[in-house]
Amino acid sequence: MKNLRIEFILPAVAAIALWPLAATRNPAHAAAPAPDISGVYWGSVYSPQIQPVGGGMPPYKPEALAQYKKNIAGLKLDDDMSRSYCLPDGVPRALEDPYPFEIVQAPERGEVYQLFEINHMIRRVDMQKPLPPEKELAVLPFYAGHSAGHWEGDTLVIESAGFNEMTFLDNSGAPHSDQLRTTERIRKLPDGKTLEDVVTIHDPEVFTKDWQARFVYQARPDLRIMDWNCGEKHRDLSQVKGVHLQ
Repeated sequence: MKNLRIEFILPAVAAIALWPLAATRNPAHAAAPAPDISGVYWGSVYSPQIQPVGGGMPPYKPEALAQYKKNIAGLKLDDDMSRSYCLPDGVPRALEDPYPFEIVQAPERGEVYQLFEINHMIRRVDMQKPLPPEKELAVLPFYAGHSAGHWEGDTLVIESAGFNEMTFLDNSGAPHSDQLRTTERIRKLPDGKTLEDVVTIHDPEVFTKDWQARFVYQARPDLRIMDWNCGEKHRDLSQVKGVHLQ
């Protein structure tokens, strides 16, 4: 009788011990992989002025609007550090540039990268931990800020802060302060070939309220990111609507 009990109990104990291992091998219990949005993308429409969702002008405070009008009227190459010294364009300016960029997903490292062709800007998104506290961000501000991301279903949400003040928001001289914070929601549209990036702009020193801009790009598996030498024309932009070629 004792042997019978032992023979009955041992298989049950073994099954219980192996259950966690079996669960990890069962796709129903495994974490769903992140959506694949990697690849090269290129916008087909360009505007030097950032366009808020719904149209109109960004909600500038009076002082910031006066500075913006001054920038538009007298912006010279020497005033635009991104063009005179090939410094990174920052965010969201890099998102509206008429050149392609590439998204590289590295889940094994807990990172996502955006590689921008213009000015070789490399943007790292930490997918494992949130943004550092404000005091830490202020110690080492970046052109493209510090970025942390996470997935919400099929949407990559990127929060960025810790920007320096040496960039503009767009190619027309739109100003921002070091209080700038951006939240992006990036996803592929149902056609599987179009990438959407909706950016929420938060900068209480420059704007009266938060506002959004929307950027749309087409997947271009036929392209490779090219080498960039600031000031040189290295890619045909004739297919991008809104680009005025000289």
